[in-house]
Amino acid sequence: MIIVLYIPNQMKLFLLIPTAILLPLMGLARPNIIVILSDDVGWGDISANQPSNKFKTPAVDQLAKEGMRFTNAHAPHAVCTPTRYSLLTGRYCWRTFLREGVLPGYSKALIPPTRMTLASLCKEQGYATGAFGKWHIGLDWQPVEGDPGDFHYGSQIHAANQALADISQRVDHSAPVKGGATDIGFDTFFGTPSNRSRIPVFLRDDRIVGSPKRDETGLMRDPEMRGDTVDDLYVDEAIAFMEHAVKEKKPFFVYLPINAAHGAVDVPEEFRGKSGVSSRCDKVLWVNKSVGRIDEALSKLDQTENTLLIFTSDNGPYAFRGEDLKQGHDASGPYRGYKTDVWDGGTRVPFIVRWPGKIEAGVTNDSLLSLTDIIATLSAVFDEPLPDWAGEDSFNQLPNFLGEPDAKGRASMITQSYTGILSIRDGNWKLILDTQGSGGFYNYSPDVQRHQTMAPWRPDMSDSGQLYDIEKDPYETTDVFDKYPEVVNKFKNQLRAYINNGRTRPLK
Repeated sequence: MIIVLYIPNQMKLFLLIPTAILLPLMGLARPNIIVILSDDVGWGDISANQPSNKFKTPAVDQLAKEGMRFTNAHAPHAVCTPTRYSLLTGRYCWRTFLREGVLPGYSKALIPPTRMTLASLCKEQGYATGAFGKWHIGLDWQPVEGDPGDFHYGSQIHAANQALADISQRVDHSAPVKGGATDIGFDTFFGTPSNRSRIPVFLRDDRIVGSPKRDETGLMRDPEMRGDTVDDLYVDEAIAFMEHAVKEKKPFFVYLPINAAHGAVDVPEEFRGKSGVSSRCDKVLWVNKSVGRIDEALSKLDQTENTLLIFTSDNGPYAFRGEDLKQGHDASGPYRGYKTDVWDGGTRVPFIVRWPGKIEAGVTNDSLLSLTDIIATLSAVFDEPLPDWAGEDSFNQLPNFLGEPDAKGRASMITQSYTGILSIRDGNWKLILDTQGSGGFYNYSPDVQRHQTMAPWRPDMSDSGQLYDIEKDPYETTDVFDKYPEVVNKFKNQLRAYINNGRTRPLK
């Protein structure tokens, strides 16, 4: 921030003072910041969103009572890896080499160390920064001596079993791992490289820890890692980090990507059968416990009033098989589709933000919000505008957080399915290109083959798709693609411009 001093009968004196120094002098405390990212938790899994649920999420609901609940918040992608990239960078992941699916095991890092992230932004402001949980944004693994190290290429998206074990044997697990959390702004990291089961070892900062050994297939595995305890370990680590930061009198930023309710984790004994719906919903109760533990720790540290806390999820729920529906529970709420789908059920996620004294308690907000927006919003909290080359798809939501009467967030948004299908929404319209199906694991269109799902990158922008008037038809039941060709063409051109311009946030 630039301060101008006027000295009588003298020249103006311009002083460039870092905000990290200036804010305390102005009496404005920087809030601690916590982002809790659950895994595969749907909009309808949270009882604050869907009170008719058979099971309740009281800790998450309490956040909603004390803060703001966004009802129209979306993950930018309907699956894990790309959303995590976008949340940390404020940039759509299809702008990288990952234009569909998720990263396979032992894949290279998605985020270069030169890109601004939530962590590096906070670190510049004097924050202690820590990440604890599921990474799954890629790492630069070192090969064993003599190996070319090209195991990232040619591997299947879901390389598993012997295929993954064969790649594992080409990796030097004793070498430092590059391209991870501590290379993009985090002071420390503890968690797993991918989900709990894909590469079953723990990392601390840039090293594998514990006593991993190769199993009968050759896969490196930590025998102490349990699927029903990992999230508890992550929360333990996060709380210890918070305690240390408070002791050192430093504000902290915690990124807590827990692994529940993903299929890679198991239901802890205390929650088995407790939801009355399914094992997946039992794991949602574990998510609720993790949120409650963080909130309790803040209270014990006397930091609740000075903490901006966000709870959300990386995509819609993995609920294809219908166990939940048979028990009367729709994890996506009234919205169509599930995890991996281009329909709203694949991307609409719970989003609750609490900042006591700044954000009004117990309110809902229907404004359009993307998880890409967090970095621009935090930059506004710090009064430090983002440079043009950072957060290219991030919009400042702080006026919405603060309930300003003329608050403006974003007018349009792009979301992406598992197979790379893009959709764009603007005003009351949502256009989906290249498929008349879900673009996800199931319900492919017969006219779109697997290798054609990168159609938005073709020059013709595709002649197939879906169009919904989401103001009149919020649950995407009536496709009007053929009825409004002028609307289709308008948003095709808008999508093409967003792709070619490399950004959706306007240049300053």
